[in-house]
Amino acid sequence: MEQTSARLISLKGNRIRSLSRVEEKMDADKKFEKINWEMLQKFMDKNPEMATFLGFHDPYDKLLGDASLKAVYENLELLEEWRRKIEENIDYDSLSDNNKIDWKVLDRAHNLWKFGFYERRMHERDPEGLEGIGSLIFIMLLREYAPLEKRVEGIVSRLEKLPLSLEQFRTRFEKSLQVKLWTEIAIEKCQRIPPFFQFLVGATKGRISDQLHQRLQKAVANLNQSLKEQLEWLNSLLPNAKTEWAMGKEKFEKLLELRQLGMTAGEIYQLGVKYLKELKEERARLAQEIAPGKSVEEVLKQIQENAPKTFEEVLDLTRNEVERAKQFLTDNEIATVDERDVLHVVETPAFIAPLIPFAALWIPGQFEKVQEGIYTVTRPKDAKDLSKDANYASIPSTAVHEGYPGHFLQTARSNRSGSFVRHMGAGTETIEGWAHYCEEMMREHGFLTSKESRLMQVNEMIWRAVRIIVDVKLSQGEMGFDEAVDMLIKETGMSKNGAVAEVRRYTQSPGQPLSYLLGKHLILQLRDEVKEKMGAKYDERFFHDTMTENGYLPIALLRDVFDMRLAEM
Repeated sequence: MEQTSARLISLKGNRIRSLSRVEEKMDADKKFEKINWEMLQKFMDKNPEMATFLGFHDPYDKLLGDASLKAVYENLELLEEWRRKIEENIDYDSLSDNNKIDWKVLDRAHNLWKFGFYERRMHERDPEGLEGIGSLIFIMLLREYAPLEKRVEGIVSRLEKLPLSLEQFRTRFEKSLQVKLWTEIAIEKCQRIPPFFQFLVGATKGRISDQLHQRLQKAVANLNQSLKEQLEWLNSLLPNAKTEWAMGKEKFEKLLELRQLGMTAGEIYQLGVKYLKELKEERARLAQEIAPGKSVEEVLKQIQENAPKTFEEVLDLTRNEVERAKQFLTDNEIATVDERDVLHVVETPAFIAPLIPFAALWIPGQFEKVQEGIYTVTRPKDAKDLSKDANYASIPSTAVHEGYPGHFLQTARSNRSGSFVRHMGAGTETIEGWAHYCEEMMREHGFLTSKESRLMQVNEMIWRAVRIIVDVKLSQGEMGFDEAVDMLIKETGMSKNGAVAEVRRYTQSPGQPLSYLLGKHLILQLRDEVKEKMGAKYDERFFHDTMTENGYLPIALLRDVFDMRLAEM
């Protein structure tokens, strides 16, 4: 009897301790999530533009944050405060597995932000100050989160505040020298943005109240002097601007380490060289199968000539291919699709076109009720380049990359599935690698079947391999701008204008161009690991859905997610 009583007391004690640990985890999770929401609120109060992008609109849509150097410092201080609050108030081991991943995301974001602030210092080297407001107005115009009247009211309020914002922005650069190439890009963007503002006036006429439209016209007219001053200021920077923009070997290696890619710059470079050799061999073989006796260049030209005649036809075909890819996913149970999602296909605004030579996705806001993406296609500078950049064999693959199951599906599902902290994951290799992975995966399932489309796909894979080589060499200061342009033209057949726009972007985003093919390579490795662990139970849709639900995370943390999911099975 005494032994039985002792066992009962022991069991009761274990149960109490077990319940206590569960309650402790719940308390830690609640505290952690509360701190995260409080800090997000502080960030949005300082950066109302970020709130709009995320999908929070009142009162933020009518505001512009401080654009001075002081505000840049304050944002870093906020991130420091965020990290300090978590470390002082939360026991990591008491968190749930999901929140442990969020903790790691915040730690990673903090380290990358510090690196950007103290070592890259783009805030004092790149004098471009209009792309942000242009992008903001563009998504406010296209995302239908509120009636047009209300959205335009926010746009007008921001345009009225823009002259002061530009004044604040210029004070950042009083004690620093800017990069000449980036200053030239900023000048081009500044020259291109007035027509965008005039487009706003024309596009909203008759669709909003006369009173609001008059206010919009006045705000745009008043901007003329501010934009003129901005352009004069940019031109005044050129005589003293620095020609050197490369990050350098040491900093580039540190960036790769902070991104937890598990490979050095040299190893990534060699991977690019290996892929380039193998893919060029496959391209040559395919070209001979399509047109025996002709060179690769002749076959590519032949394929490119089979293209829409006008840019408007390119947009229509892109829209059709997006819908076809979406239906194909559902019919073949490749990945989960939400029918509520909306993807617009439109022309790239002129102010951003200098850095987007082909196509891009403007991701949906995480907290929008409807996940609305904007897929932009760039009109080539020279109409003769249209077929080279957009032909019948290549458009479907680009639609897969940007739309379904690429970036749009990835971001829409990630926005619904994870905490907002995951948005800070900055897993560029996952984001770009996933879209690149999807191109070949969809072909394997039968979405693209012709040899011509495969040749164009391989040619684009060669482009991604060249990106690895160029990114590493450019970022480390071992390759010049013109040399990078020439390599893109030679290896991929890219137009001169397209190659120049590409390399311009590479100089401003070290480590991003290599993420496409490297990311795909790492995703295929991860898929093999998951297959091995699941054995006969492996389900491709499970793999794809887990990837799209966690699309902002770096591969290193995605591995943790899969381990967690598999343990739950």
